[in-house]
Amino acid sequence: MNTPMIETRFLRQRVLTLVWPFAATALLSACGGGDTATAGGDGSFTVPLVVANAEQACSGLNGKTIEASAIGEPTSGAVVTSATYRKAQPDRPNAAGTAIDQATPDYCEVLLDIKPVDTSAPMIKSQVNLPTSWNGKKLQFGGGGYNGVLNTGVQPSRNAGPETPLPLTRGYMTAGTDSGHQNSADVHPAAFALNDEALVNFAYASYKKTHDAAVELGKRYYQHAPKKSYYLGGSQGGREGMMMAQRYPADFDGVVSIDPVMNATALWTFQNSFGAVQSTPGSWLGNKTQLLQDTVAEACDAMDGIVDKVVSNYLACKPIAQAAIDAKRCPSGTDEGAACFSDGQLAAIRWAYKGYTFPFALANGMTSYAGYLPGSEGLSGNWAGWVTGTAAPTPDPDNTPGVGRSYLYGSYYVRYFIARDPHFNALAYDPADYRARVLEVSNMIDATNPDLTAFFARGGKLILREDLADKGQSPMTGLDYWNAVSAKMGRDKVDQFFAAYVATGLPHTSGGIAAGADNAPDYGIPGRIDLLAQLENWAEQGIKPADSLVLANRRALPPYEVIASKPLCRYPLYPKYVGAKPDGGHLAENYACVAG
Repeated sequence: MNTPMIETRFLRQRVLTLVWPFAATALLSACGGGDTATAGGDGSFTVPLVVANAEQACSGLNGKTIEASAIGEPTSGAVVTSATYRKAQPDRPNAAGTAIDQATPDYCEVLLDIKPVDTSAPMIKSQVNLPTSWNGKKLQFGGGGYNGVLNTGVQPSRNAGPETPLPLTRGYMTAGTDSGHQNSADVHPAAFALNDEALVNFAYASYKKTHDAAVELGKRYYQHAPKKSYYLGGSQGGREGMMMAQRYPADFDGVVSIDPVMNATALWTFQNSFGAVQSTPGSWLGNKTQLLQDTVAEACDAMDGIVDKVVSNYLACKPIAQAAIDAKRCPSGTDEGAACFSDGQLAAIRWAYKGYTFPFALANGMTSYAGYLPGSEGLSGNWAGWVTGTAAPTPDPDNTPGVGRSYLYGSYYVRYFIARDPHFNALAYDPADYRARVLEVSNMIDATNPDLTAFFARGGKLILREDLADKGQSPMTGLDYWNAVSAKMGRDKVDQFFAAYVATGLPHTSGGIAAGADNAPDYGIPGRIDLLAQLENWAEQGIKPADSLVLANRRALPPYEVIASKPLCRYPLYPKYVGAKPDGGHLAENYACVAG
């Protein structure tokens, strides 16, 4: 497919936009590739810093080692296994002509093995990308799921729109890791947790180790450490970002965390329990997703000023939705078909929305896990993917195709993190039977410490986004954490460094729902925004993000016209429709962020 002329002009303009600031600023050459460096991180160099003889400097990193003393968690040091110079690539249409493969700059791609102390533990595989023209900043990307896949760092800012250049192209040195284990077809994705060091790496240490190794490589390549260092991730990567702010506050100037699975112990226990509550006869919800979607929408859709299949007044909806669901009970209490819920199904739904209470306190005094918020159950892969699946839960979820992802992932935690027995029947799990081990793991993995005093004192900034229709984790977990930090540190102080936002109608780490999707408005549900830019402005210029930002869905090809937009409101506000006509739901200007 040939790129239309208007798109070609746009691409040229975009290249000029990216190149011009570099041409207009005095350039500082760095020799790169050496083993000595200044202290760095002190703002003592001009940006962009352009590496002289960059290809040669990159090659010079091959085989270089980093001493264990340069890494802030125990290792046996690190070694560069590959350093490859990548030539710049322009924006270009993909093979199908349906989207743009985004531009990348000249950069040095460095693959790194961070060696364990325990020789039976796997390596930490990390990647660091060093642009030839450097903006003086570092961005570390978080992972996902149980990790085990190398995060390359050559990717967009999480949930940014197609019009936004890659962070690497914007001049960031970027980094990512596999968290200290490598997935393979013949090894269970949670088997790494049977090794103590690998579990600690997954919990927190691999991200610190990758950060320290990346900074050391930056010193060698640029002769300076970064002026600013940021962390950006969603889901598991969001938990990682929260952990960095809590455990290593001196390392990061800012964090963007999207739908973080930060209370992981409680989440995975809650998710595993979906297996038990749906395994009793007549309790599986596999064919009731649309009934649930329709019941919740009928009860709550209009509460935000517009009937659009999106629940936006999320705090007010929950008790009303539950009453409407209860009213759909089958008269006999047994499953009578698609128009009602059996008693067992009602119990499972209440469980999902109520959450889980522990018989003892976890790390940081946590005793419960918040349930899900009602809304958007019928979006593709949302309730049906996470809660029910296409098959009822069994004691052997690994070999039950179609079992719900929540029970599957929860069983990973139960079998490999806690019982440490791959054949353990997760349906029979009771955390009280493993109290000491649960607390040990919780203290490793849960990013729930509300005391961010050290992060605040060093000038750190934190942006949290919760997608309110998330059925992969409870959006109330992050919002409750914001409340806990406010209670611990005071609302006035928290407003200076920690902003929480809510995206209505969207599932787990969503970048938006496309126009024409089932159980969504005709124009879709907007979900794209560049939160990295918001973080930069706050951390570097003191420009606090507004109470109302804008989510957008755009066309995939230049000039990337906006299809639909909607406010991203600061918690606890929600977007209320205030348009003069009922057909303006696709325009952010027709909403106002108001209190529920």
